[in-house]
Amino acid sequence: MTVSTSRTRVITIGLSTIVHQDDFYKPENQLPLDPKTGLANWDCPEAIDFQSLINTLHYVKEHGEFPEGFDSLEDKNPVGSKENSTPIPQEVLDSLREKIMAEVANGQGTSKTTKFVILDGFMLYVNEQLRKTIDVRFFLTAPYQVLKERRESRKGYATLEGYWVDPPGYFDNIVWPNYLIYNEPFSKLADAIEANQVSGIYNTTETAIMLRTDPMTQNVDVISSSKATILVMVESVSNLLSKRLSEL
Repeated sequence: MTVSTSRTRVITIGLSTIVHQDDFYKPENQLPLDPKTGLANWDCPEAIDFQSLINTLHYVKEHGEFPEGFDSLEDKNPVGSKENSTPIPQEVLDSLREKIMAEVANGQGTSKTTKFVILDGFMLYVNEQLRKTIDVRFFLTAPYQVLKERRESRKGYATLEGYWVDPPGYFDNIVWPNYLIYNEPFSKLADAIEANQVSGIYNTTETAIMLRTDPMTQNVDVISSSKATILVMVESVSNLLSKRLSEL
C-alpha cells in the first residue's frame, strides 16, 4: 500500500520504503524557466518526471524494493534542523506502531508480509495517474511564514548535475506562487478548515460541499501543522492511518 505524507523520517512502521518525489526531477536543462526571473523552476508539475515516478512506485509496491541501480539523491540531503529538533520518545513510537500493525493484522490475518510504501512529495495530487496509485492520502498544510522558514533553513539539494542552492528571493518569487497555483484546492480547503467551516478529515458525506468536489481533494485527509509540534503531527497522522487502514 502507499501512504502519502509530508517530508518526515521519524517513523518506521514494520517493513517500509520511502519513495521521494524529489528523486524524480527532470535534468536541470529540461526545467521550465520562470518568465519573471529567468531562473529554473523546480516547483511546477513540468519539473517532475511523473511517468518515471509512477513506474518506480509500481515496482516498489510489487517487489518491496527499488529497481536495481536506483540511487536516491533526496536521502543525501539534510532534513530539518538538528539543533531545534526534539526526538519523539521511543515508547510513543512503539505504541503507534503497534496500533497500526494491529489494524493490518485485523485486515489481513497477519502483519509479517505487509510492506508500507511511503510516498513523500510537494506535488502528489496534480497528476491523476499518480493519485490512483495512492491508497491512503494525507496533505499537511502550513502557513506562508512557516514554509518560508523551513525552505530557507535548508542549505541546498543534491541534483543530477551536482547541487542546487536557492538564489535570494527564490521562495517568494517561485516557490510560494507555484504552491498557491498548483495546490489551490488545498489552499481553499485549508482556509475553510481554519474558519471551522469544514473538517480536514475526509468524509464521504462532504462530497456535496463545493470545496470537496475537486478531484485533487477526494479521499485526502488535510491536517494543519501550523501550530502543532512534530509529536502531535506524528500522532495525528498515525491515528488517521490506523483509521484508513481499517477501511481498506
